[in-house]
Amino acid sequence: MNSGGIFQEFGKRRFWAGALLASVAVGGLSAPSATWAQAAAAEEVRSFDIASQSVAGALADFGRQSGLQVSMDADQVRGLSTPGVKGTMTASQALARLLASTGLAARIEGEIVSLHSATVASAGQSGAGTIVLDSLRVEGGSATPANETGAERDLRQKDAIYDQDLSSTYMGKEEVERYKGVTPSDVLKGMVNVFSGDARNSGAIDPSIRGIQGPGRVPVIIDGTEQALTVWRGYNGASNRSYIDPSLIAGVQVLKGPVSTRDVNGSTGGAVVINTLDAGDILQPGRNFGIELKLEGGNNSTSPRLPTLLTGQDYRTVEGFPGSPGTPGYPTSPYADPSLRVTLRTAEDNDFLSMGDKAARLAVAGRIGDIDVFGAYAWRKRGNYFSGENGAGYYSQDDVEQSSATYIQRMALSYEPGNEVPNTSSETKSWLFKGTWHIADDQYLQFGFRDSKSEYGEIMPSRILSAEDFGAIQWPLSRVHAQAYNAEYKWQPESRWIDLKANLWATRTASHTYSAGGFPNYASYDDPILRNTAIANSQNNRIGFSASNQMKLSSRLDLLLEGNWSHEKLRSQDEWNGVYDGWRQYPRAGRREEYRINLKGEWRPVSFLKFNAGLTYSGYSAVDDFMRAQIAAGNASQFTAYAITSYTASYETEEFGATAYEAYLRSRYTSESIIQRRLAAYIAAPFTFTMNNSAPWEPDADGNFHRADNVCINGSLDSLSSYLGTCNLVSNQQAFTPSSADRKSGHGWAPMLSATAYLSGSNRVYLRYAEAYRFPSMFESTVGFSASFNPLEELKPEHLYSWEAAYVQDLRGLFGLNGEGQAADLKLTWYRNTTRNVIERTTRLMFNNIDRQVIAGFEFQARYDNGGFFTEIGAGHMTTNKVCDESVAVQMDYGSGRVPDCVKYGFHGGYLLTQATPEDTVNWTIGGRFLNRRLEVGGRLTWYSEYDNPLLAELIGGDDPIDGNALNVPYAWGETLTLDAYVKFRLNDRFSAELVGTNLTDKYYADPLTRALNPAPGRTVRLSLTGRF
Repeated sequence: MNSGGIFQEFGKRRFWAGALLASVAVGGLSAPSATWAQAAAAEEVRSFDIASQSVAGALADFGRQSGLQVSMDADQVRGLSTPGVKGTMTASQALARLLASTGLAARIEGEIVSLHSATVASAGQSGAGTIVLDSLRVEGGSATPANETGAERDLRQKDAIYDQDLSSTYMGKEEVERYKGVTPSDVLKGMVNVFSGDARNSGAIDPSIRGIQGPGRVPVIIDGTEQALTVWRGYNGASNRSYIDPSLIAGVQVLKGPVSTRDVNGSTGGAVVINTLDAGDILQPGRNFGIELKLEGGNNSTSPRLPTLLTGQDYRTVEGFPGSPGTPGYPTSPYADPSLRVTLRTAEDNDFLSMGDKAARLAVAGRIGDIDVFGAYAWRKRGNYFSGENGAGYYSQDDVEQSSATYIQRMALSYEPGNEVPNTSSETKSWLFKGTWHIADDQYLQFGFRDSKSEYGEIMPSRILSAEDFGAIQWPLSRVHAQAYNAEYKWQPESRWIDLKANLWATRTASHTYSAGGFPNYASYDDPILRNTAIANSQNNRIGFSASNQMKLSSRLDLLLEGNWSHEKLRSQDEWNGVYDGWRQYPRAGRREEYRINLKGEWRPVSFLKFNAGLTYSGYSAVDDFMRAQIAAGNASQFTAYAITSYTASYETEEFGATAYEAYLRSRYTSESIIQRRLAAYIAAPFTFTMNNSAPWEPDADGNFHRADNVCINGSLDSLSSYLGTCNLVSNQQAFTPSSADRKSGHGWAPMLSATAYLSGSNRVYLRYAEAYRFPSMFESTVGFSASFNPLEELKPEHLYSWEAAYVQDLRGLFGLNGEGQAADLKLTWYRNTTRNVIERTTRLMFNNIDRQVIAGFEFQARYDNGGFFTEIGAGHMTTNKVCDESVAVQMDYGSGRVPDCVKYGFHGGYLLTQATPEDTVNWTIGGRFLNRRLEVGGRLTWYSEYDNPLLAELIGGDDPIDGNALNVPYAWGETLTLDAYVKFRLNDRFSAELVGTNLTDKYYADPLTRALNPAPGRTVRLSLTGRF
């Protein structure tokens, strides 16, 4: 497979990728240093007229009036204002007046002006009375100042939402800890157009950004490491899980669309970048040692009644087990296993003061000379939660007939409002260690280690739906042990050639999850001894390396060279006894590599224009080790796949006449004497007769079927007066048995272009175009029970074409805000993402590429903070979310052609359909600070519109549903409004307390993107106490 690259063999591509990656790491080391002489232009007398305004706006005016290029970090000037300057003077004098009392100084080098802190005594060479430090220029990712506190980091990242020429959102440490909710997925709640799949039944996060979700489409990057497991959910799709303990999170940044940000190896949907706690989050200013202890307790939790498995017993001797003497059912499909059933606790059992949700975290940090050390331990234990009691009308439609399309509308009839929701408990224990060596003022080396063990409730969705009282089944707990290691090096000397970063990382994840597809207690007639076929045991290891170097080629041109490489290995020790172990999936095993080389430049021809351009070369390779081993063992036949090669149409016509009758006879007989004898009899006494006709329906050269070639639906039969109105199609299938499991590979080039126009010092517009490739993931590159190999088509990489335009306005001047930490901004964004060759699963349980997916919409973000009152709003409206493929559509209902070429969200039976997100969303935060900021009160509103897909309801829920309607049917959701609130009181610099209430109206609802039939948590109140020493 070749998608546009220049190398024909993967071995060559891997060599060149490694060589280029190495060149990134050493490029800065071999580059010459440069000394910039101060330009005479600094002393040329000019006329200046710059009004009182923000420093950012004043410097933009200064650049236009002086003809110089101002290089500044938006973080340096945010919140600062200047009285302006007017008169005839030198550029140096004008700058001095503009920056007076701001804490900043400037230096003019050639045609570029650099800003520096005027409070640092350890200066380098000074010019015109200024203090010279290493200048910062941040684009697409902020440089981290030395010894930055956690609060400063969060403020910087919040500003980046409006300062960067791309779409993002951010949640800082305080917000994460405040709204971390009941499950890890809650850390993404409140971010516009950001959701998490399988929110209540996975113990992890599975991000969706602007409707794009799935393996490899939205990577989760934690301290520079990547760890994700794609978990099969039976008939309800798959979830791409990243395991993280929210108690270790210092901040969550979500980047939207194909990311060109330094140090972020994003993908077609964007990226979720998580930073864990660090010394800066614990050490108080001026201190070299610090301890933080946090204790939490919450309600809405009850201890689960976990089952005792029957492993090793003979099912025939277990009273009440399906298939045992006197008990109906079958041991091979024991949906009614009585050992897994519980009596649910009701709303009356939900003690408001139960404190059944308990958590604690201890963090210690120290600074010894040039070395920072940090360590933390976090623990949380929570039982099954109770659902909300109010507003369950959408989920209580008992007048709707139960079917695969209406489970969610009848959910409250089984999961009664206010009752315990089984399989939702969790316990997490985590360790985090970091050590940083500040080698010099301009370089450091940091090592990190993270270890998390979690146990959480989980059940296969199909095992819920197939039981009579499916709201009362409790399965054993899944277990995951995730470890991560990373070493990060950074060198930023006073050289325009060197700004070097490198990161080496590894992750190890051992998972024992109830996602194999079998049953916790399973037996066959041949082997009556019960065993657990529901648990899937796997080991997923990854290792990766990234490096980047940014160079300033001139005062107006920057260049960034960046490379990433990763290797993934998946193994399982599960024994394979055949698919019929309760429809258990294959134990996937494989290896995968991916690499990426980025070259990006930024050009600033004039002070009010900026252009960015980049080119990315990326590729991958993967091999299915499980299939390879089975073929070598002589078991290739178990992978035999049946592919449709063509169709044959048959239809009847009413005919009359000798010519038609002769044709009819020749279609039935081969004997000429019989044909002539019967034809003579017909001529003597003619009559009307019914003739069976056939016509082939063949694919084109690319294997695609078209409506125009299908006589049953192209209208050609309607022109026949003799047509009796019935046309049927029969598929012609061919069996394919693989003889080998070859290595798969692919590669491609992707460009990026953007232009930014500064309309004034406080507003700008930008237009961005980017392409990106998403290569087949490990899950899509290995065989599974409901995802077999496609013998007719090798998967191509997905190719995204993305457009984004935005208007950004700094409103501080309008509101007269110029104090530290004060902010007022708005951003309006339009986006359109078209993905070609989307990897999707068909109703024949094979992966293939479909034509395209188109998602478009608008987002609005705004904030206001005057130090006392603050508010922030994010709203999204999705105008388009459709998937198009004529060949797929026409084969789904080939007899009548009811499925259009483009459908909303995705075709039924595929994974894309279950990745639908609300068309309209609003997230609004509001609050105030009182008593000299010792008291803070606030709240959050989250609203999203109801699921709406009328065509799907018609196709799978009508009197004549199309084939495969039970496969991967998405769970809908009703219109939902939730309210959260908090009160935080800081007793002194050491002790604080916070009371948080989530879902205050006790709303009964389902989260979008849910894979299992679970209502969300009801009203929950949590108290936290924090001490810092």
